[in-house]
Amino acid sequence: MFAKWPGSIQTPRTLMPKTAPAWRPDAAQEICRLAEMPHNAARGFTLYGGDDDEKLEVIIWRRGDALTGFVNQCPHMGLPLETFPDRFLSADGTALICSAHGARFSFDGACFTGPCKGQSLQAITLKLRDGRIYLSPETE
Repeated sequence: MFAKWPGSIQTPRTLMPKTAPAWRPDAAQEICRLAEMPHNAARGFTLYGGDDDEKLEVIIWRRGDALTGFVNQCPHMGLPLETFPDRFLSADGTALICSAHGARFSFDGACFTGPCKGQSLQAITLKLRDGRIYLSPETE
């Protein structure tokens, strides 16, 4: 069923891809300086490759001295988690929240409530070198 009003047309439902991103860097790529990551906060970053279609949206979450990173893509529908830039965390700072359907993810990326309960965000490997955070390629 769909809404009808004069002049309306039915549009086909388009599902978002739930697959792994098509591009990942093949060498370590700097994301930001550690000093740019506030304690107990999460930020989003876009990494670019050599071609226009090569990009990867990531989330870095810092809790105390610990860092974790994920591809910014909910396993439920493949959408980015945030509606507004860098608005990933719950009010108490204990979970990442998908703004589309309210799924909540723990620090290890596991969904513990919402439509994708039992699934996880795609983890990325972060390396800290000389006060800078790098995305490490999966071959490292």
